[in-house]
Amino acid sequence: MKLLDSFSADLQPHEVLLWQCAVHWRQPAAAVLPDEVDWPALVRVGLWNRAQTLLLGFLAAQQGLAELPTEPLASLQEGAARFRQDAAVMGESLQIYLHKANERGIETAVLKGLSVSANVYGDTAVRPGGDIDVLVRQRDVAGSIEILDEMEIGQNWPNLMDDRYYERHHLHQQRCTPDLRLWYEVHWALDHPLTCLTIDYEAVMDRATPGTLLGAPVADLSLPDLLLSLTIHLVKHAIYLPSVLDHPDLARIILADGMLMYFVDVAEVMKQHEGEIDWRQTVELAQAWGAVEMLGSVLQVCHGYLDAPVPAWVLDALPVTGPNLVKQWVMQKVVAYETAVHLGNPPSKLWKLLLITNGAFILRPIRLLDLLEYCFPGRDFLRRRYGSGSTWRGVYHFFRAMGQYGRITIDTFYFTWERYWRLRRQNYSTSLFNRLEVDA
Repeated sequence: MKLLDSFSADLQPHEVLLWQCAVHWRQPAAAVLPDEVDWPALVRVGLWNRAQTLLLGFLAAQQGLAELPTEPLASLQEGAARFRQDAAVMGESLQIYLHKANERGIETAVLKGLSVSANVYGDTAVRPGGDIDVLVRQRDVAGSIEILDEMEIGQNWPNLMDDRYYERHHLHQQRCTPDLRLWYEVHWALDHPLTCLTIDYEAVMDRATPGTLLGAPVADLSLPDLLLSLTIHLVKHAIYLPSVLDHPDLARIILADGMLMYFVDVAEVMKQHEGEIDWRQTVELAQAWGAVEMLGSVLQVCHGYLDAPVPAWVLDALPVTGPNLVKQWVMQKVVAYETAVHLGNPPSKLWKLLLITNGAFILRPIRLLDLLEYCFPGRDFLRRRYGSGSTWRGVYHFFRAMGQYGRITIDTFYFTWERYWRLRRQNYSTSLFNRLEVDA
């Protein structure tokens, strides 16, 4: 296993312990705890990686809670308690939503969060998520929103832009309770339109099978679709991954970015369903969707660092060549910033500004790189999107992309202006840096 055999000497003891927890949380006795752990750092990084429930149980099984000073122990216990409370609140609401959706014939798959927490970890308090993500057919988005309105879960956060903006350029609509405690995201897609992904979402829902979640009817994604959905969401946030897959500090980079549990989710799906996954279909879907490098990079991490069972031929079929030199350079800067913050070193002020603005817009600075790739895609994308990889098809796509880019630029200015005056009338902050998304 890469982490323990090669890189443990480069990691600090508390970082090694977190990876040990991620690998051995089901069988804590198999883990070897490092000496002289910085317990406050362990708890801080564990909370940042949303691992509090897992870590608390792991340390308890290792008789390690007595080693924690009072304050870090209290922080860890409080974090786990918040997860339990969140899981209870979200679980009760989700049950109501799923029953209402079933009554109206709206097939609903639950992404990440409570679904993974309940089905993979067997405990909704392990990974409740920051919101409830549901995936429905595009024709059912309006009906799903109507159900949430009936539940008094609506457009209660004034910072949101008009629904038309998200409908045209996003992947979901957001709704929340008046106290902003409970959030829903109604998805019709897994990523934004201006990417090189070509996912057939109707087919995803067609492959889903009837199941139950928290005692309520739900559409269970097929295992290949589940793996790919978790992978795409992961790399959508850890956008640097294909660029730094061979970075010697990758284990630390993942912790610095708070992404450990996202990888554990994927690894645990594979461990739990080792003999059931149709790997050939999984690879074929990744190829059809343009997600080969996404899936390949995540599977390499899960196999090499989390001991996930991935057949060797699958890894060979999902090569990761990495992006162009410009994107690699940018991604190296991104991970250097994240790592500096993680280690308590002064980060670049320029990259701090760029990454702060990155969370404030749909047309993000980092996404400009994706836009460049979208405007000048390879022949593989053209064949997947249009059935032909000819030069003329590439020219057609370029002008189509320019039209899409023009529309999102106009809409960004228009709806930002509309939002500004609406917030001003309501005496809310009009800052462009207000967070427009809830972390998953």
